[in-house]
Amino acid sequence: MLNLFYSFFHYLESIIGSFPVLLTFTTVALSIKLFLLFFLISKGMRSSKVPKPWIYLTLFLLGSMVEDVAWVLKLSQTLFFPAMDYRITLFLIRIAWAFVTIRYQALALFIESFSEKRHRLAFRQKLFMGVSATIAIFFIFIAFYDLNCIRSADKTSLESSMQTMTSIYTLIPLMLSSLCITIWKIRKTVMPRILKRQVKVFIKFLMFPILLSDFIQMYPFHIVATTVANTYAVIGISTLITSYAIFHSARKIMGLRFLNFQGHVQSPKRFSFIHDFKNILDQFSQVTNKKELGHITQNFFKEAFSIPARRTTLYLRKTTENGKNDTDPTPIKIESKYEAAVENFIGSLSNESNVSNFIRKHKVIIADEIEFSNFYEDDNTRKQMIGLLTNISADIFIPIFEKQTIIAYIIVERYARINNENKNAPFYSNVERDQMVVFSSYLGNILKLLQSKNLKSLMRQEKELKEELYRKHQEINQYKESIRSFLKNTQQKKIGIIFYKNRKFTFGNQTAQEFIPVKLNTHDGHPITKKLKQAANQVLEYKSPQTCFIQGQKGEKLVVSGIPNIENNNVIMIVYYPEISDILKRKINLLKDPTKWDYLLYLETTKSGQLVNQLIPGNGETLLHFKINLLKTALSKKAIHLDMLDQDLIPTVEILHHISLRETLYILDLQKPSTGLETAVKLFGINPIFGFNKTYTEKPLLEKLDKNGTLFIKNIHFLELETQQYLAEFIKYGFFRTFKSDQKTFSSVRIICSTTVNLQHAVQEGRFCESLFNELKKTSLTMPSLLTLSEDELDNLTRGFTQQAIKTNEFQHLLELTKSEKKRLAQSRPASLQELKTKIQQLLIKKSKQHAIYEEAQFDPAYDVSDPELVEAVRLGKHALKDHKIMEMLWNKFKNQNKIANLLGVNRSSVNRRCKEYNLI
Repeated sequence: MLNLFYSFFHYLESIIGSFPVLLTFTTVALSIKLFLLFFLISKGMRSSKVPKPWIYLTLFLLGSMVEDVAWVLKLSQTLFFPAMDYRITLFLIRIAWAFVTIRYQALALFIESFSEKRHRLAFRQKLFMGVSATIAIFFIFIAFYDLNCIRSADKTSLESSMQTMTSIYTLIPLMLSSLCITIWKIRKTVMPRILKRQVKVFIKFLMFPILLSDFIQMYPFHIVATTVANTYAVIGISTLITSYAIFHSARKIMGLRFLNFQGHVQSPKRFSFIHDFKNILDQFSQVTNKKELGHITQNFFKEAFSIPARRTTLYLRKTTENGKNDTDPTPIKIESKYEAAVENFIGSLSNESNVSNFIRKHKVIIADEIEFSNFYEDDNTRKQMIGLLTNISADIFIPIFEKQTIIAYIIVERYARINNENKNAPFYSNVERDQMVVFSSYLGNILKLLQSKNLKSLMRQEKELKEELYRKHQEINQYKESIRSFLKNTQQKKIGIIFYKNRKFTFGNQTAQEFIPVKLNTHDGHPITKKLKQAANQVLEYKSPQTCFIQGQKGEKLVVSGIPNIENNNVIMIVYYPEISDILKRKINLLKDPTKWDYLLYLETTKSGQLVNQLIPGNGETLLHFKINLLKTALSKKAIHLDMLDQDLIPTVEILHHISLRETLYILDLQKPSTGLETAVKLFGINPIFGFNKTYTEKPLLEKLDKNGTLFIKNIHFLELETQQYLAEFIKYGFFRTFKSDQKTFSSVRIICSTTVNLQHAVQEGRFCESLFNELKKTSLTMPSLLTLSEDELDNLTRGFTQQAIKTNEFQHLLELTKSEKKRLAQSRPASLQELKTKIQQLLIKKSKQHAIYEEAQFDPAYDVSDPELVEAVRLGKHALKDHKIMEMLWNKFKNQNKIANLLGVNRSSVNRRCKEYNLI
């Protein structure tokens, strides 16, 4: 095993000690030193005052380069130019030995002077300089005196002894004494932290490697039987170590304001400021009081600079005589010792003083930077700032200005990053300083806004403007849809003509046959036939034009205008697509408010209007006003309070949700007064400090439903008063606070709520939050009671529900409710729409069975379905299984195969097979 180790060592030595490898190492070392020398010279030439350490370091690099040049020449002669005169090589080697002494002397002076503010040569250093000069002169003298020496063996013994003595002298008396004295100074002397770090870097990464490599080269260990002293392998390793040490130390030291060449500590730009600052801007946009700015500041300094949150503090100065801002209810606490020190310091300054100008110019005052700059150049302004930073024990002081006045400031405690894992710790780089400047600039703008305006009021105004803009946008879309329906039909310009004489209809042209999909003289009970006969008889009776509306073959509205033909004793009936005036004049007399005429048009011509008419098919004055209010409310995004019976709540909520174009409807059904925090946490989440994170892992509802959700709170009076207060704040400003926390989250959830109590009385009795009541009463929708409707309006509503229930028009006449049946309905007076629908359906089913046409009548299976998205699926029945989109919608809504099967009237196995086919489960 030992022999194998010796063989490996000799093999490694033969590779590293080879002349080509050694030449490569030496050339690389020379290139690195040459680059650093040019860098130092360029920095020194731009500096107004050249410091002594710069001179010493330059001499050190020059001495090292001369030594490398000598090695390159010797190795080149051996490898490429064996015929070259050896005297040239020997001359340069002797000169290199002279520079070895100069190199070490310069390094010793550099490390000692570098750690002192005003370096003066001590007697010891003067003595060493004399010895070093003597040795250097000796080698230079030998180089010129013994110029004709043609072999290395012909050198005198004195020269060999001087080389040995030089090696011992430079390593032990010269360098070791300087190193020990420098380390002692670091421990005992008060100096800037940046400077201490620089000295430590030089000692650790430059001096120790150089001394170690030279020690191994001149005093090797006896690893094998024969000595490896002065072998080329040791020289190669020494060159490699020395080169890397010089490069690494230079790389680290240049970022630490070496010799005060840079104004700030330098650092590579690792922190993605633009990306991460977006979160800060978002937090700034949600601020409503000054107290929140302190938390944002701590979070920013923690995330961006890895400073513990508690070690960063935002202090707000007094803005009024009582120490309280007029527009901010949060008092500003003063009286900490640090605040008092800063206030006394700022109070002693004038706007035009040097210190004030210094603070405005630098914006971010960093203690280490100031101390380091003052170490090289004494300045009274810097001394005052150092005194302030020392009194408040701060690493960083960041003033925040409004015009020329400091309105706030940030203090980062001293040594805040001393134990930080950040590679740049504990110093703050130029990049980090710029980031602090940007943050403080935004922070100052927010503070000015808070001082001049009530931010909550602005946020409320902004929310109201957004809601109004959304409503206008929805109205424009409805208007466009209405106009498109008219333009589509107007472009065709078709007019149908029908003659009515002796109770018989005759089509006057082909267009009339296209418009009327019914055999008028055969299907007497069809709704179209009945309407046309009624209009024609009125024309004959009153001898005046009459107009009515019918539905065409595709469900479109058509206008039928009857004109009396007195000569032939018949009626000419014209059928055409309606114009805007036809739509409005039909019901305009029921509306006294002209601002509602637009909504009347939307009710008759848009899909949203069709949904409302489907919910309430009546056309009386009372119901018309309610339908317009319902449509108007649905087109906005404001919170809604529904005042109606429980049976009508869900259908109305589903209509509002669908017209609002939202995807998710969540129903929070409160059956009893909520106790504890369960409902509040479900709505808003809770502060993690209360330890509910493990129990409530889901996001709060107001966050989950953001942008595309509707939240219906049934029996809102069962909420706790504190929860009601949180909900009122959300409705008012558009953001909600995490329960028991100041954290704000913006959300656009649509709130719909209902109650069975008189909220005004509840407020007076202290059982309901007044602020929530004030918000809800702004948009309250009250459905008129069917008990108060006139008989004509109730009859009209009954006729509408009847037509909805019967799918086959041919049986409309046979199943139409008689006057006595309608009278019984009117006497029973159903309280809700759903109750009326149910009674009508029961009557129709009973009548169809009496006439033995129950199967043929084909009652609408979606008659009891209020959700517009489910109506088509229910009507398709089992055929809905073939539609991928419908099945996906049903699965997303129910997440239950049994419910889907019951809705469509099919087996669960069929639903399961289709769900697997569509990859829904």
